[in-house]
Order: sequence, then structure tokens, then C-alpha cells
Amino acid sequence: MNWTLTHNDKFLTLTEATEMELAQLNLTFRKQTANAKWDPRVKKGFWDGYISYFKSDRYLPSGLWNEVVEMCKQYDFELNIEGIERKFDRSISLEDLTQWVNEKWSDAEMKPRDYQIETVFNIIKYQNCLAELATSAGKTLITYMAIAYLLDQEKAKKVLMIVPTVDLVVQGTEDFYQYNEESCRLKLDIQQIFAGSVIREKSNVVIGTYQSLVKKEKEYFEQFDVVIVDETHKAKSQSIKTILEKCDLAERRFGLSGTIPKPGTLDRLTLMAYTGPVITSIRADYLMEKGHITPCEVYVIEMDYARSEVKEGFKTLFQRSEEDRKRLLNLEQQYAIQSEERLEFITDMILKNNKNSLVLFYRIEYGNKIYEKLRSKTNRKIFYIDGGTDKDLREYQKDMLEEGEGKIMIASFGTFSTGINVKNIHTIYLTESFKSEVIIRQSIGRGLRKHESKKKLVIIDFVDDYCTGKFKNYLYKHSEARQAIYDDQNFPYTVRRVDLKKIYSKNSE
Repeated sequence: MNWTLTHNDKFLTLTEATEMELAQLNLTFRKQTANAKWDPRVKKGFWDGYISYFKSDRYLPSGLWNEVVEMCKQYDFELNIEGIERKFDRSISLEDLTQWVNEKWSDAEMKPRDYQIETVFNIIKYQNCLAELATSAGKTLITYMAIAYLLDQEKAKKVLMIVPTVDLVVQGTEDFYQYNEESCRLKLDIQQIFAGSVIREKSNVVIGTYQSLVKKEKEYFEQFDVVIVDETHKAKSQSIKTILEKCDLAERRFGLSGTIPKPGTLDRLTLMAYTGPVITSIRADYLMEKGHITPCEVYVIEMDYARSEVKEGFKTLFQRSEEDRKRLLNLEQQYAIQSEERLEFITDMILKNNKNSLVLFYRIEYGNKIYEKLRSKTNRKIFYIDGGTDKDLREYQKDMLEEGEGKIMIASFGTFSTGINVKNIHTIYLTESFKSEVIIRQSIGRGLRKHESKKKLVIIDFVDDYCTGKFKNYLYKHSEARQAIYDDQNFPYTVRRVDLKKIYSKNSE
């Protein structure tokens, strides 16, 4: 099998392959979308629900070069990729980078860890790549080190960093300036890009939200020779794809995330197609073992509160038709957020804890219910954040959470599940059901950072049990998916079943 690196090194072009090799390429790089069976186009026969990155039996995004290598190893195919050496920066060695870091951080109180230096080395060597870094692995420091080295060694002139939220624009800017003051002391000039931001003429680093950057013309992106996608798991977004396609002159592009999708999935192929192979994976259990982050324990609480006729009704809907099964998940979710027993129990559980807590919700309606119920039960300080909360108020409330104890932050998954840096969180409550590995791992990550008053992070995972006989409801199945994630990440967990009908007997059957 022979390939050539073409199209400004953005594509691999197949020049020679056997029929067997061609067939395997079409299988390896063709995956079904996650929700294909629900897609109207699939149901009507207009589309099979599959996406292929191997086009016209000839072209493949060059970011997938390592997947070709792995496929050929698996099936014992001979492989040659002409021009692949251009994908690597061979002018750097780990020893040289380590010496540079030791010099720049010689007077710093906190020195970069070995795995952080190795990750930066891989990022610079591979040029186009992905790094999976669990929360508190030092993702922002690693990013700064990579940027600082590239600017200091004149391997780059201007860097673009794409982030998903305004919070991360502000947080990244502040952290970069702080790291720079403590170490390299480069001439660092950062431009922030988000709705309402002030445009400044000169900068060598631009940090912007993809929502704002996607509106800019292609010519704007010609000034960047390095592009970084922070929280890369969000790069499935069409906006980020559009931005990366406009950055076709950037020789280096890399992504960082705590949760890169599993091997063999379409989402993982998508990320690698637009960036490159996964070159580093630092897991949470490794960081716990080394003492870099807080140990975590999960308590799964299966709540039984639905009346028997409700459970039977859900079971009947599940058994009736595909259309009814599609409606069932939403009906279960609505039933959960309307339950007074559930709300009472969850808020009572939250108030039993005297440490600072993070309460995560999905629906604004339910977030408001929890907020109002807690306010009616306690005089403790309670904060609330959703997507509509002003960015300055968000920052103020996060700062308030870092001091003292007994405070409660009620926040939507969207605003607090990714990249937010708050150390003084001792307990996280998952009040609405998800099975997404990205959402669950990112949410737990909000509490893993070390704090002088924290010995362990406690996760309270609320489960809605509407099971009857052999029937398992969707929200219960979600909990089983979450437990599989806890197993995979080596997070210890225990399961406890609670009959709310007995606790709140005034509403019992």
C-alpha cells in the first residue's frame, strides 16, 4: 500500500493498493453516526447513517496517518507513505526541551512535572496531534509551555487558541500571564475574542470562542501558524470544523481534552482527521496514584418514588412501538423533575453536607426548582449559574466559592462541566441523568483539583428507578452506563437503594 502526502500536507493520496487493502480502508474509515437509527433520512432510506473519511477510494485526511499505520500492522499490510517525514519536527529532543524548561523555571516555586514536559515534547515533535489530559494534569500549563517554546525558539509567530466558552477565554488569559510572569517572561501579548471584546492591533496569541471566531473571514486566519483547540471533545461542532478548515496555512495544530472519545468511534476519527493522532494520555487514576489530584468516591443512590401504575405505564409504552419508545425518555425525564418527593430528597441530601458543594443540572426549570427549594430551607450562601448568567457574575461567584465552607453552587452542566478551575469543591451532585462519558468525566473533573481542606471528592449520583419486573427504564439504564464509566476510570463506587415513598409517607401510595 503506497500513499503520498499532498494538498499542502493536508491529505494522504492513495497511489497503490490491492483490492483487499482497499476494502479494509473502506471498513476502517467508515463509521455509523451515534443516532443514525433515529435520523429521519435513515428511516426514509435516503441515507445509511454512515460517514466515511476515505473519499473516492483515494483521499484521506492526513491527521489519520497513524490510523493507517495501525491498520496495516493489524492486517500485516506493507505500507509506504511518501512525505510523512514532514509531519514531524526532528529538530527537537526531549533533552533539549527539558534543559529549556529547567532554565526558564529555575526560580519558579512550582516546577513542571516530567509527564508535562514529555507531553509538550510530543506536541512539538508531532506538530499535528491530540493529547488526552485528565483534569488537574496541568493542561493550561502544558499549553502555555508549548506556546512559549514555539515563540521563544521562533518556530511560531502567532498562535490561535480556540475555546468553547467566554469563561475559558478569561481564565486562559489570566493563567498564561501568570505562568509567563513566573517563568519565561516572554513578550506575551494576548488578544481575547468573544462577543463584545475589544480588538487590539498587536498580539502574538489570540484566545477566542468558536462562536465568535466562526464569523470571521478566511483571510483572518492566514496570520496564524499554530492553532490550538482546547477541550477538543467539543470539536465535533460544525463551527470548529469550519474554523479549522479556514486555518489551512497553519503548519501546527493540536488539541487537548480530558475526554477524547474511545478508539473505533466516529467521534474519535473526526477529531484526529482535523488535528492528528493521540500522542499522550494521562488518566485520572494515574494522577490519583501519584498524589497530584484528590481521590474520588462515588455514591450511587437509586431512588424509588414512582407509583406502581406509573412504572407499568412506562413499561407498556416501551413495549408498544418504536415511536413510543422515542417519547419515553422525555416522559421519564419530565416525571423526574416534576416529583416533589425527589426534589425534597435531593435538597435534603445537599444540606446534610457542610462543605462546599457543586450541584449540576441540565434543565433550567429544574435548576431553578433546586435553587428556590434550597433557599426556602437554609440561610447558607447559594449561587446559581446557567448559560444566561453574565460572565462577570460567574467569575465573582466562582471566586466566592473558593473561600470558606458551607456554600452551594447550582450550575448547569453546560456552564460548569468543562474546564472551570475551582479547587474548593468537596462534593458534586449529579441531579439529572446522563450517560455521556464526556459529560460525566468532565463533570467529575470539576472537583478533582487539590485543596488544603479536602481529603477526597464525593460524587452523589442520583438515579431514577422506575423498573418493574424485568423492565428497566431509560434513566436506570443511564445509571448502568455511568457505572461502566466509573469502572473504566477506576473510581470506586457503592450503590444504595432508597424508597422515597416510605420517607415521605404523606405522598405514599
